[in-house]
Amino acid sequence: MLGKVAVLGLIQNYLVGWVLHYVYPPVHQAAPTAHHGTGTPEHAANPLLHFLRDSTIALPVSIAVLIVVAVLARELGLGEGIWSRVGFAAGAAVVAAAANVLTVHAHQPLFVALVTLRYTFALTLAAVVLFGVPWRITSAGEAR
Repeated sequence: MLGKVAVLGLIQNYLVGWVLHYVYPPVHQAAPTAHHGTGTPEHAANPLLHFLRDSTIALPVSIAVLIVVAVLARELGLGEGIWSRVGFAAGAAVVAAAANVLTVHAHQPLFVALVTLRYTFALTLAAVVLFGVPWRITSAGEAR
């Protein structure tokens, strides 16, 4: 289970980060100063490095969110049906958005949370539809 969740978290984290930095750059970079306390203008940083830095900082939170939601789904006895997959994607999106509100201090945290909510839901749902649920139980009764 951890392998699937880690791969999904890695892909999802950098795709959502890319969307925030390249699809919504005017809104994302509306703050006049950098958000890490350097006092330099946000646009002075290399955009690619800014994206990579922010996404890498967020990676542990993204993976932790998916682990928590997957373990909770397994403990609740969710199956592998479509509604279980939609529920997992919705749960991951809501928890990821809430985590962003708590951890994003720089830009508009509610905007970042809404973008995270939308894209996390879409990416997580696509992953579980294509590759299955991360808490799937094998015939021997072990989680894979």
